[in-house]
Amino acid sequence: MQLNTFKFAIRSLLKTRLFGILNVTGLAIGMAAAVLILLWVQNELSFDTYHTNASRTNLIISHNRVNKEEVWHWSTTPLPLAEQARKLPEVEQVARIARPFWNGVPIRVRNQLVSEDKAACVDGSWFSIFDYKLVEGSLTDFTKNIRSVALTESRANQWFGSVKAVGQVIRIDTLDYVVQAVFADNPTNSSFQYDCFLPMAAYLANPKTYENDNNWGNFNYETYVLLRPDADLKKVSQKLTQITQIAKKDTKTGKIDTSITLEAEPLADMHFDTLDRYGSEQGDRKTIFIFLGLALAILLTACINYVNLTTARASIRAKEVSVKKIIGAGHAQLFGQFILESVVMCVAALGLALLLVYNFLPAFNNLTNKTFHLAFDDWSLWSVLAGTTLLTIVLTGVYPSILLSSFQPIRALRGLNVPGTTNSTFRKSLVVVQFTVSIIFLIATLVVYQQIRFIRTTKLGYDRDHVITVQMPWNLQPRVDPQTLKDKLLTESSIVDATIASQNIVEIKSSHSGSLDWDGRPADFQPTVNQLSVEPNFQTLFNLKMAQGRWFAANSTADEQNVVLNETAVRKFNLRKPVVGQRFHFQSRKGVVIGVVKDFHFKSLREKIEPLVLFNNPAWRNGLYVKVAAGKESDALKAIQKAWAELIPSRPLDYKFLDETFDRLYRAEERTATLFNAFAAIAVLISCLGLFGLATFTAEMRTKEIGIRKVLGASVSSVVILLSRNFLKLVLIALLIASPLAWYAMNQWLNNFAYKISIEWWVFALAGLLAVGIALLTVSFQSIKAALTNPVKSLRSE
Repeated sequence: MQLNTFKFAIRSLLKTRLFGILNVTGLAIGMAAAVLILLWVQNELSFDTYHTNASRTNLIISHNRVNKEEVWHWSTTPLPLAEQARKLPEVEQVARIARPFWNGVPIRVRNQLVSEDKAACVDGSWFSIFDYKLVEGSLTDFTKNIRSVALTESRANQWFGSVKAVGQVIRIDTLDYVVQAVFADNPTNSSFQYDCFLPMAAYLANPKTYENDNNWGNFNYETYVLLRPDADLKKVSQKLTQITQIAKKDTKTGKIDTSITLEAEPLADMHFDTLDRYGSEQGDRKTIFIFLGLALAILLTACINYVNLTTARASIRAKEVSVKKIIGAGHAQLFGQFILESVVMCVAALGLALLLVYNFLPAFNNLTNKTFHLAFDDWSLWSVLAGTTLLTIVLTGVYPSILLSSFQPIRALRGLNVPGTTNSTFRKSLVVVQFTVSIIFLIATLVVYQQIRFIRTTKLGYDRDHVITVQMPWNLQPRVDPQTLKDKLLTESSIVDATIASQNIVEIKSSHSGSLDWDGRPADFQPTVNQLSVEPNFQTLFNLKMAQGRWFAANSTADEQNVVLNETAVRKFNLRKPVVGQRFHFQSRKGVVIGVVKDFHFKSLREKIEPLVLFNNPAWRNGLYVKVAAGKESDALKAIQKAWAELIPSRPLDYKFLDETFDRLYRAEERTATLFNAFAAIAVLISCLGLFGLATFTAEMRTKEIGIRKVLGASVSSVVILLSRNFLKLVLIALLIASPLAWYAMNQWLNNFAYKISIEWWVFALAGLLAVGIALLTVSFQSIKAALTNPVKSLRSE
């Protein structure tokens, strides 16, 4: 019986090849898109949970209240905290990680100088808390030997090729290190994307480093604690806070420092905590749920095609069902047959979907900056595939199976109305849902494109074109003065100008609070400000505009005590007029305000312009910014490389164009734009496949009507309008439903930006025109074909 049911299902699908192809193709495209999105969603939700001790591992984060209005949040803690934390009864193990190599580690491998950006120093207990799959060597040897290195498999292959990596010697500065362990590459759902580990003991072996860091004022180390199963996180946090506050008490007054509080954060929450942490991109739960909704919407759109075409063709299968019922087939048997047809269709679609996923996975990896792969021994992949397939079977199988198996034999054989065949409201509703999803995608695509274009074209208040940034190694600064490199480069004809500053103008991260003072400042007002040390020619190189006063003068010792403020700082500080000449103390400098620079965007457009204090202190500056003559970028790069090799041969040159740094700020938005474009195209394509199938079926069912109309004198255009107008009405209804939904959703997205576009009416009009045009092209193909058919042939058809 089961074999016969399977044969009937296959035979039924083969009878209608066109509709079968449309169903399988639409389902496959929808399932492939859903699988790709769900792989990403699952990856985000499972960050760091693969570690055996993940549920008991916590990161200690710091909250520093700098004034009554602001609290700074850090993922780092002081070095001595680890030893004190080990004494708590709730703590089983403690491990620290630090990344002191801000410009990468200069490593000499086989006489070749490379810079390793993904390097960190860890305690010996690191590998006891966190899981790493050992490929070669011994992690125990790594922890025992101070001059050891542990590498990922890919980095070991890159450096040593087919030669065994363990036992190889590399040189860092003037010291030799031995590769003691090679571990498997980090999973995509790991927050620790490091390719090279060094022992913490090796870093702290330098007496100056240890003396500088071994105090409670420097927060440079991420501290992780493995707690007992019965530990209370709140109590642990309170104990760690008490330890830190007592350790940081005022030595003169004995007053405890209550500005610092510590919190034990579960490892699973770390990916979403928004703290600035090197080595991993931060996640956003809101984005995850949005993409989960997108996956379900696309899958639903694909499933609607099957339901629509199946229910539309219900009248054709009514006699088949009736005959089977008369000869004894039960409701459950017929329901099983139609469910089996749905299962066969979904399994065929799954096969095609896997082929699509396999071919598009490299592009998807490039877009998401992940390394997903189809490993059939990966349970997570199978969970996504199984979940997607089961959901598709439920969405496509239940309603059509109930409908088809519920026909009344006598009414069907007499040609009377069959349930669901004359009343097409349900099918029309599904078409409206399909195009509502498609139009939402189209509107979202247009809005994202506009916002990205707005970012690209907004005047930032400075000139970033043809500027190359060169970061000087901080620990080499006493030996190589950035001014020496600057003077050498200014002799080159391809270089227009060069200046030195403490931060990158595109993204200033340095902030300060506590030492500011000016006449009229309220005693309890200690605002946080961004700070930037600049040279006298910084203004001209970046073409900054002055609102009041002047910039720093060249060769002026007095200006090393003075400051320049931006307009936002003047407003926030509520400085009296005239601003220029007022007393202003900052970072032990007791000078005056000599000028006010017009506001410029020194962070992402997601953030409002904040107060900025610019000062002139050479000791702070180690970033070189080179203005290149237009069209001579190649010559300038050669000159920079030559000068660098002469002055700093022990370090590889690390340079970037300022435009590249700017682009990096909006990489997430660029990805969002590309994803919306792709998903919009997929949703529209699936909707068009369904519309094409319905139009084909409608034309077949109205063959005689079309023939009679043509005999009576109807023109081709009138027949096309007759067959198309009902579908176009549905698209217009979808536009009315989609517009407010898309407006709300995209306004929520735009709220992430402090500077953004306004959604104009024409966006909805254009999306509607695109949807109508696409639908018209889809339907017209079949409508024109039916209208051009010989009416005699149409009237003879049965």
